[in-house]
Amino acid sequence: MNKNKISLSKCISLGIAGLFTLSGEAYASSYSDLLSTMQVRQVALEKEQISSDSCLGERLDGLLKINYNCSSEVSALAESENNDRTALYTLMAASLKTDKQTVGIQWAKQRHPKYIQGVVREVRLEDGTTTFWNGIGEHPDESNIDRVLTKQFAKLYSSPTKSADVLRDNLPLYEAFGVVKQENKDGKRWYQVTEEYVPKQKPSNWEPKTIGWISGEDAISWKRALVMRFTNSLNREPSVIFETAEDAVALMKANKTERNKQLDKLYADFESGKVNRTSGALAIEPTVGQSQDQIVMYPLLDFYKSNSEELYMDGQFARLLEVAAQTRNGVNQDSMGNVAIDIVFVMDLTSSMQPYLDQLLSVVKQFALDTNGQDIRFGFVGYQDKDKERKFAFSQKDFTHGGVVSPTDFVKVLSKVEAQKIPVKSDDIPEAVLDGVNLALDSNQWRDKSAKTIILIGDAPGREDNISIKELRDKSYTRKIPIYSLYIDASKGAVKYSKIGKKQYEQLSSTYEGAYGTSREIPHLSIVDGGSPKAFASTVAVGLNDAKEIFDTFGNQKAGELKTKEGSVAELLFQQADLLLADPTMPDNAVVGWVSDKVMNAPGREALAPMILLNEVELDELEQRVQELKDIGEMAMRGDSGTTLDFFDLVSDNTRFTMVDPSAVNFRDAFSAPLGMNNLPYDSDIMATTREEFHSMDRVQAFVRSMNNKLRHYEDLKRQQGNPNVWKKLSMGTSERDRVVGVELNQLP
Repeated sequence: MNKNKISLSKCISLGIAGLFTLSGEAYASSYSDLLSTMQVRQVALEKEQISSDSCLGERLDGLLKINYNCSSEVSALAESENNDRTALYTLMAASLKTDKQTVGIQWAKQRHPKYIQGVVREVRLEDGTTTFWNGIGEHPDESNIDRVLTKQFAKLYSSPTKSADVLRDNLPLYEAFGVVKQENKDGKRWYQVTEEYVPKQKPSNWEPKTIGWISGEDAISWKRALVMRFTNSLNREPSVIFETAEDAVALMKANKTERNKQLDKLYADFESGKVNRTSGALAIEPTVGQSQDQIVMYPLLDFYKSNSEELYMDGQFARLLEVAAQTRNGVNQDSMGNVAIDIVFVMDLTSSMQPYLDQLLSVVKQFALDTNGQDIRFGFVGYQDKDKERKFAFSQKDFTHGGVVSPTDFVKVLSKVEAQKIPVKSDDIPEAVLDGVNLALDSNQWRDKSAKTIILIGDAPGREDNISIKELRDKSYTRKIPIYSLYIDASKGAVKYSKIGKKQYEQLSSTYEGAYGTSREIPHLSIVDGGSPKAFASTVAVGLNDAKEIFDTFGNQKAGELKTKEGSVAELLFQQADLLLADPTMPDNAVVGWVSDKVMNAPGREALAPMILLNEVELDELEQRVQELKDIGEMAMRGDSGTTLDFFDLVSDNTRFTMVDPSAVNFRDAFSAPLGMNNLPYDSDIMATTREEFHSMDRVQAFVRSMNNKLRHYEDLKRQQGNPNVWKKLSMGTSERDRVVGVELNQLP
């Protein structure tokens, strides 16, 4: 028998001091040397660990966590301990024919119940996250509340009693505060709150400025900082919010005929204001008010987790989410008023486009005569191409950089625009399409409170040497400026390039019905015969009339009466206008209930998309973690010396992800991920990844591309930090550095 071969269950017997006692077998001198060294340091180490201001924590993987506020002496002590523990786990792993992570995790598990109270150790919570706890007082699963949301008319008190002075009265609905401390007084829960950022792992010297106390009766606990948005409500029925998950599940599991029958009755009841509460229905989909902060309007509190089976409607997988929402009792109310509309044309100005430029001018002239004072304004960005010999006048140019202009003034602008007069015969066909779109998206000519769209016009594909289609789509989504593409087919007589161009234009103009990047794509694209400038003119005129119809609809009639076809300009403008003009005098009917992420009478369609709110610090952390994952993918592709294609080993050895279960089949169960990603209601690129997937080089390449796309999206979000329409405040007193941005869940790794 190998004298180093030992049973894992026998070899680890842990005492309070944290030393190994190896029983049942002899062991090599290397074990003995390590244990002797560790034993010498135990008294000093334990003294530091049970100190009231300890900066050390016992991790789930059997190593010590060393916080930033540790002194150099304590850090050196802990690093030496970690080195010895790692060496010991490695020796034992070799003897047991397993890996050092498994040994370390088993060591931590067996020691866990024998810790002295006061020693900080990592614990895994019900929501899949981990935190550090000293074993004293309430378990973190009970107190793991970082933020609360105010209910209607909530009050802020000077101390945890309603007889105390009221510091703030009538707080806004769903204003978010960080929780510093919790107390139970007179049988009621109270939260001491702050407007400062609350870190997930609070350092011992964390002392935020508190602003008062909120009663648990006036607050909703918000553990995950998740929100959701409803998708474009055009041509679909509003979602129904149910009192309990069981009420919603019962309807979701009903057959299609019965479900639609019950939904029809519910809509009729809501319209009449006589809803039968035995149905479990609370309200229908809310409308965001003009004065309300859209990004935090619908806090997402929890999601339905079935112990038996996943939810399906008519064969479509569905999620059930618990949300807080301010709602209405009847179906679509009037959304009356004038909505400002901005349309920026991005147009190819090479020589072949002069006939289409002439037609655009003609259409806009007629449109200017028919607007009747509607607040519709235009901008124009032209593009050609770029080359070293400067054969083109410009690569891209903003002709209305001073701001969008009225139709009449736009006629004057267009009348001075000319396409390239002389063809550049030696130039290749791809042009600066993407640079032109990028200039329009980054332009400062857009008005703040307007419904916006870009109309892209061209007859050739774009080159992707400076910016990619994916980056432009991310920008379009982040800035809430959708693109309508009008491709002039085969005007250059190159079938190959025509095919590429149509594909690019379709990708640029496609929006997602629900979750960005994963739900059904809806292209907003028209393809015009390259030999028919008049057909082009007719298509542009239809698009402009769509914009006029949106304006007239919201100004003169119920928005619910608008019917338009999918993929139109009107569809791109409708939801923006609906949000801008939604009734600001919403009824005070704030509810917490359950809603399906699919349209219940058409489950193939998305009804909502969940997002996570991150502040600058958290977005930086996410970016660093994704960069780590991208790096290990590239490492595997290069075949660096010593690398393995075992994905879990690569993650464990080269990132800060903590392995909690080496025997797990997928990443979700094997690692503790930041931001609670283990337990969010979405399917990610990485959570379902298994060890074996990195054995395929195609899979590794796809993984690296995915991580790179996410990193570019984060970079674009960070570039928008000064934009209050993208980065929001959770409460009135939140500092600028603690603004948050909504990241759709599929943009997580």
